[in-house]
Amino acid sequence: MSQIDKILENLNAQQIQAVTTTEGYVRVIAGAGSGKTKALTARYAYLVEALGMNAANILCVTFTNKAANEMRNRVRRLVGDENDLGYITTYHGFCVKVLREDINKIQYPKQFVIMDVEDQKTILRDVYEELGLNSKDYSHKEAIKHIERLKDSTNYIDYIAKEKDSIAGSDGFLKNSKLLLDQVFLKYIEKQQRNFALDFNDLINFTVYIFNRYKDVLNKWQQRLYYIQVDETQDSSPIQFYLVDILSQIHRNLFVVGDPDQTIYEWRGAKPELLVDFDKNYPNTQRVIMNQNYRSTPNILNLGNYIIKNNKIRIDKDMFTANPNGEAEIVKVLLRP
Repeated sequence: MSQIDKILENLNAQQIQAVTTTEGYVRVIAGAGSGKTKALTARYAYLVEALGMNAANILCVTFTNKAANEMRNRVRRLVGDENDLGYITTYHGFCVKVLREDINKIQYPKQFVIMDVEDQKTILRDVYEELGLNSKDYSHKEAIKHIERLKDSTNYIDYIAKEKDSIAGSDGFLKNSKLLLDQVFLKYIEKQQRNFALDFNDLINFTVYIFNRYKDVLNKWQQRLYYIQVDETQDSSPIQFYLVDILSQIHRNLFVVGDPDQTIYEWRGAKPELLVDFDKNYPNTQRVIMNQNYRSTPNILNLGNYIIKNNKIRIDKDMFTANPNGEAEIVKVLLRP
């Protein structure tokens, strides 16, 4: 058996279509239990073995370190240990790689510090002391939420990277603000800068900021990444999706997979519309529907189909399975008014 046959072994027709459709813009709607991770990792291996791509030229982003580790392990079983699979990672993990290489463009050392929540609270304790505040005025949780809201855009990075009056300057952002939490924010980011420290939100923001202002850096990464795969696309936020969009603009090989019916991160900015409207925004998008379920019984699947048809932001699909029937009584109980 050839290596390519091994990669395609045990894939159904829909999965093979997803794996072998390598060029251009591709959207795969993968229902629950349809073998999404299997297809995604097989496609990565197919790019390496059938197309001869170097793994250093393929970016595959997902949402958790656990998912990224699982993908790397699966790909390694298909292509061996000699490939560097470091670009199978999370959005934030990829941004760390970019910043370790190019953050010096804004006068930060490449060995910058990555802060966790406890580091944030340490800085806030210093800020509170300087401003004469305590936790009765604002809890650290409230302050961190306010900081996160102000970091929804990259405007604050001008303040850090260039001129200190740009936030409170002519653009009016925080100009003469009397809100104490705004003062907390300004002192917080000043202390970050002095320690060359970035928090979780900064990782994507700084990367996008550098790409937007230093076209040579953006072009380098665009040229490097021939193929981009995005897992769980329905849970991408606008800035996350903007990142992969601009990175794909030279080679134009962007593969997105997900299921709007499984969105779980809208509370933190996910926009399932990015997946639903993908073919409207990218002409000549190739479409694949993976709707064969391998996990559930027909009774459970029929119930699931019945429920998800009420979702408003979705792409119509009817999941089916070759599995034997399960307990009908469970379905009757769940459907009972």
